[in-house]
Amino acid sequence: MERISGPYKGYFIAAYTVEAGPRFVGYAKVCVDEPASVWTANSVEKLTCASGCKTELEAVAAAEQKARQAIADIASDWDTHSAPGALN
Repeated sequence: MERISGPYKGYFIAAYTVEAGPRFVGYAKVCVDEPASVWTANSVEKLTCASGCKTELEAVAAAEQKARQAIADIASDWDTHSAPGALN
């Protein structure tokens, strides 16, 4: 499953899942510009959610939530095009 959402505080989130046995892992890329695809997204940060999600939807939602939290932690007065370094 893959999904692009946003903008959220000026950033877009390109999230996708990978099957890991009977469970799923969610991944998210935080992007300044809206990507055409999760696979070609030019990201400023890549995040992984906790593994072991029961469904793809749960995994993609967890990855998006982690990305939204990382974006929220950025100082609100930074310009999205000049924010220094990786998101923490």
